[in-house]
Amino acid sequence: MEQQLDELVEFLSSSRPDVRQLAATYIVDFSNPSSDSFKLLLERVDKLIKPLLVICHETPVVASKAMNTLINMSTDLDVCRRFANEDMLAMIVRMITSSECYIADPACMLLSNLTKLDDVCQELNSLQVSEVPHICNSSMALDQLTDVFVKGMEKKYNKNATYSFLASVFADITNHSFGRRYFLERTSYDGKLPITKIMVFNEYPEVIRRGGVDSTMKNVCFEKDKHHEILDPKETNMLPYILLPLCGPEEFDMEDMEAMPEEIQFLGDDKKREPDPKLRATLLEAINLLCTTFYGRNVLRSKNVYYVLREAHKVETDETCVDLNERAVQLIKGDEGTDTQES
Repeated sequence: MEQQLDELVEFLSSSRPDVRQLAATYIVDFSNPSSDSFKLLLERVDKLIKPLLVICHETPVVASKAMNTLINMSTDLDVCRRFANEDMLAMIVRMITSSECYIADPACMLLSNLTKLDDVCQELNSLQVSEVPHICNSSMALDQLTDVFVKGMEKKYNKNATYSFLASVFADITNHSFGRRYFLERTSYDGKLPITKIMVFNEYPEVIRRGGVDSTMKNVCFEKDKHHEILDPKETNMLPYILLPLCGPEEFDMEDMEAMPEEIQFLGDDKKREPDPKLRATLLEAINLLCTTFYGRNVLRSKNVYYVLREAHKVETDETCVDLNERAVQLIKGDEGTDTQES
């Protein structure tokens, strides 16, 4: 088996396209992470990555095989470390942002695997690539990825891609302060806050997209000094987007409802709560994070968030969500001592 694999690895760099493509077709069979051959493949990773990335630009069928091999290998963090450089990440970003790329979605999957590694997130955060005018007038990779995520939904930019896996990339990069700052600061090319571009998908039918968006919203709430902007209706205005998936068809007293964000008033008797308990937990974690500042708690009180939590608690069956809900209620309804108040 090792000899056969060594031959295939050499063939990937052949000057003959037919030989390269045949090798890529066969080598994917060695890349199943649960197979005995996977370890042998990883031992040859330094000879595989660049040839496979080059083959990703060849015929669609063969490009898919090469990309699948890269995706499988990237389940190993040691492999991901090989991608933490400008050239390789730029190649992947260019595949994603090309309107003609047949494997743009698999490239998004690859990137979402790679951003599980801190070094890749840091490199991606500062990565500059050629501008793609149909996406945005910026050379920052993150700007392009954010805008193609928005413009490319439902195959509107590339007939072969939905870009939903980029939501996982955003969730990963906002595990770091530099990523959270990116999403909470206005871009130089359009003056918009990147978080406001993506948070509108938090009730999108596809769980991969809305789940990544929910995690991104939660993560930016770790930036305590940004709670004013996050909760300001004239700035980020994130609160309605956190609350909407937690709301059901219940009616509130008019007096209680008037103080709530306008977006969650009069939702109708067909309103459904987020069905995934992990995503409900993520949103409840965001509320708890906003409660870590006096300002955040005060806004949540003034917006009658307690009543939303109360109704959600009545029908919640997941223990984690129940616990997070009750913790948030304690923080919102608790008395503030003078030593907890902030200017």
